[in-house]
Amino acid sequence: MSFSLLGRHFLRRVSTSAFLFALALLVLADPRPGRGQCLPLEVLTAAAVAGGPPAAAASLRAQLPTGDWESSATGTAAPFWQFVPGPDEKSPADALPTRLELRRVNQEPTADVVLKTSRRACLTELRAALRRAGLKPEPVTCPQCVAERFSTPTYSVTLYQQPDNFAAGKAPYPYLVVVHPLAAGSGK
Repeated sequence: MSFSLLGRHFLRRVSTSAFLFALALLVLADPRPGRGQCLPLEVLTAAAVAGGPPAAAASLRAQLPTGDWESSATGTAAPFWQFVPGPDEKSPADALPTRLELRRVNQEPTADVVLKTSRRACLTELRAALRRAGLKPEPVTCPQCVAERFSTPTYSVTLYQQPDNFAAGKAPYPYLVVVHPLAAGSGK
C-alpha cells in the first residue's frame, strides 16, 4: 500500500515537474519577440524575382506581416520598410530596427532585395532554409566581413556578417542579406 502511494506521488511530482519544464521551454522559445524581423526565404526571393522595382515592391507589400512593417518610401526614393516592434518587445536602446530595402543595380531592370538587421538569428534561419533547399555555400571575398553566396538559376542569396565593422562603428547593421535576381543561366 505504501509503495502504491509513493508511486502515485512520484508520478504526480514528475508529471508536474515535466509540465513546468515544458512550459518554461515554451516561454523561452516564444516565437513572437523579435521573430517578425526575420523574414522567410520565400518572401525575399519572391520579391527579387517578381520583376522590376514596382513589381518587387508590390510583392513585398502583399507578403509582409501587416502591422509589423512600416513603409517609408516617399516620392521617387527607393522603397524600404522598417520593422516596428510591438509594445511588449524589448530591444537594446542602440539597436536599429530591421530594415528591408529594394536596391536597383546599375542599368538592370530588376532590383535586389536587401535585409539589414542586428539579429544574428535572421541569418541563421535563412542559412538553414538555403541548405534545406539543397544549395551549397560559395565563399565571397568581402573586406572586413565574412560572406557566403547560395545560387539558383533564378536568384542568388548572399549572407554578410560584419560584426567587427559594426563594433567599430563603421557599419550600422552587423548582418546583411542580399537577394539578387539572375537572368536564367547567367550564374552571376
